[in-house]
Amino acid sequence: MRLCLCICTCERPAGLAQLLTAIDRQRLGGRADAALRILVVDNGRSDAAIPVVEAYRAEGRFPITYAREPVRGLAAVRNRSLDAAATLGADWIALIDDDEVPDPDWLRSLLDTARRTGVAACVGPVVPLFERVPPAWAVAGGFFAKTLPVRDGLVTDGYTANALLDLRVVRALGLSFDMRFNTMGGEDTFFFRTLLLAGHRIAWAPDAIVYDSIPAHRMRVRWLLARWYRSGSVEAYLGRLRPETVSGRLTNAARGLARLGGGLARLAIAGLSLRPATLIGGFYTLCRGAGLLAAVLGLSYREYHPSRHR
Repeated sequence: MRLCLCICTCERPAGLAQLLTAIDRQRLGGRADAALRILVVDNGRSDAAIPVVEAYRAEGRFPITYAREPVRGLAAVRNRSLDAAATLGADWIALIDDDEVPDPDWLRSLLDTARRTGVAACVGPVVPLFERVPPAWAVAGGFFAKTLPVRDGLVTDGYTANALLDLRVVRALGLSFDMRFNTMGGEDTFFFRTLLLAGHRIAWAPDAIVYDSIPAHRMRVRWLLARWYRSGSVEAYLGRLRPETVSGRLTNAARGLARLGGGLARLAIAGLSLRPATLIGGFYTLCRGAGLLAAVLGLSYREYHPSRHR
C-alpha cells in the first residue's frame, strides 16, 4: 500500500507546522515509513507555507511534496490533491486540514478499518479543540463536533476533515470534487454521496480521532446559524433532480417549506426549555429550510469565498 497523506493549507503556517509535528508522532503499527508520503497543497496567496515545508523536509520523518493551487476554493484545492497524489503513485489518500491535529493512532486506525472492511473510504470523528474557554452552550450542544450515525460499522455520509480514500476507486470512477461547491462548501458531502451512489461503502473508524482547532470567532451563535443556512443550500444539490430545473426548484421549494414548518415547531418546543443549547439547536432545521429556499431563488451563502475570513 502506497499512502499519500494530503494536507490542504491556506495561510495557516503555525497550524501547518503543528500538524506536521503531530504526523511525525504517528504510530503506524508495523507499516514501513517508506510507504507514506506527505503532500501539502497550498491554496494561499502568500509563500507562508513554504518555509514550514522546507523545515520539515530537512528534519521530518517522512518525504514531503509541496504543490500550489492558484484557484482559490475548497473543490479546486481538493481536486489538486487527488491529481497530485495520483502523480506520486499513491494507492490511498488520507485527508486532513491545517487547522487539525491527529491522535497518534489516527492513520493506523484508518488503515486497519479499511483493511478489515474492504471499503473504498473511511471517516473518523473530529473532536473540537477550543482556542479559548468556550461558552457553555457550545459544549452542551455538541455543535462543533463531527460524528455520524453508524450502522453495522458503516455510515452514509462523509467529510474531508478526517478521511481515507482508495484513490484507485476514485480514479476509476472519474470522481472529483464538484466546482459548484468551490466557495460554498459541502463539496465533500456531494463527493461522498456520489461514491455511495456508485455502489461503494464508507466505514466508520471510531478510534481514528482528529482534533479540530476552533477559533474564538466561530464560538458565536451567528456563525452556527450561517453554517446551518449554508448546509441547506448544499442540500438542494443532493436530491434526485437537478436544482436548476423547474421540477428541481419545485421539489426543493417543497422541501424548504417543510423544513421551515418543522423548524418553527421545533423552535417553539425548544423555547420551553431554559437551556440555551436546546434553544440554539432549535434553529437548526429552520436555517436549513431557509437555505433550501434560497437555493431555489439562485442564492447561496459562499462561506469560503476568498473575500471572507476562514
